[in-house]
Amino acid sequence: MLIISLLSLIGAGISVWQTRQYFMTLSGLGDAHAFCNIGSLFDCTAIEVSRFAEFLPGIPLSAVAIAGYLMIFILSLVQLKRKHRNTMLLFTGIAFAFSMIYFVIMLTLGKLCILCLGIDLLNAFMLIVAFKLPKQEHKEKFFGMKPLTNAIIGIVVVVSVFYGIKPLDPLADANKTEITEFVDRVLESPSVSIDIPQDAFVVGNPNAKITLVEFGDFQCPPCKMAAAGIQPLFKRYGDQLKFVFLNFPWAMECNSSLKQTMHTYACEAASVAVCAGKQGKFLDAYETLFEKQEEFIGGQISTLLQSNVNTIDAGKLKECMALPSTELQIKSNADFGVRLQVASTPTFFINGKRVTVALPTRVWIEMMDRLLK
Repeated sequence: MLIISLLSLIGAGISVWQTRQYFMTLSGLGDAHAFCNIGSLFDCTAIEVSRFAEFLPGIPLSAVAIAGYLMIFILSLVQLKRKHRNTMLLFTGIAFAFSMIYFVIMLTLGKLCILCLGIDLLNAFMLIVAFKLPKQEHKEKFFGMKPLTNAIIGIVVVVSVFYGIKPLDPLADANKTEITEFVDRVLESPSVSIDIPQDAFVVGNPNAKITLVEFGDFQCPPCKMAAAGIQPLFKRYGDQLKFVFLNFPWAMECNSSLKQTMHTYACEAASVAVCAGKQGKFLDAYETLFEKQEEFIGGQISTLLQSNVNTIDAGKLKECMALPSTELQIKSNADFGVRLQVASTPTFFINGKRVTVALPTRVWIEMMDRLLK
């Protein structure tokens, strides 16, 4: 019983961390390079942002796991002397069954979560320990306590967890009605016809049902926030999403619509991204340049990218950055933005509908799910 109580506390602790990661990811504040994201197979973010991560809208399965582990913990302490074997077998069996179901789901998604696998092993071990409990010679109550007592404990645990996880959610105080009304306004707005330039960099399926076009500046702080909110969408929607990035630097050197330069390194960062894209590394450049935005130093942005994306060919990158065609492509992107009346960055067009603010992942998901319906 003591071993079960200890394992249940460990499981609750891991589930709290997973719940925090779920909320951070959907708020656009998650870490794309978290320790549990290793290569293409082990990807916690892909699991957290999938449709299977929620028990109910806004309530992650990991929160339900917290409640389950706390229930097991309380029952194991209450029954230290009585050792009600059937009770422990029931609860640990339910935990193990859920582990197996979601292990199959992970295999279906083609992604594995290290922490989820740890939970699976823990649940298996708890079930084995429960089998080791001595069989009762006398007839025991199945839950070890009166049904009403169990019900009261269960309700208290669930309510406590429901309110206890709120501090883990950066958007807990967000007005859900206002978010829904915002999404309504966007989806009901007129669509703009966008003839995407042939030299634009496209991430995802070119024939996807959803096309998300961004005009951005790599030195723009709100664009950095926007990028963090967008990155999980690639993992949730896969072939259903086509993402297009077009440069709109706030620097008159490469944006003829401006009368003054606001971002000193914007043109250089844009050229680094363009040339990385020509090596097939645009998404790597997009993510890295925004993550390292505060580290920009004139003349060294290409070096900054190379130090974080070691598959970039440094020689080809610098040769490309010196080509007149690279600057021309950036200016052409900016001119295209002016024709579409882009007046701030980031500016998005989702299936032609304009969005002029950086949005949390959760809001993009609501919008895209409704578009797909």
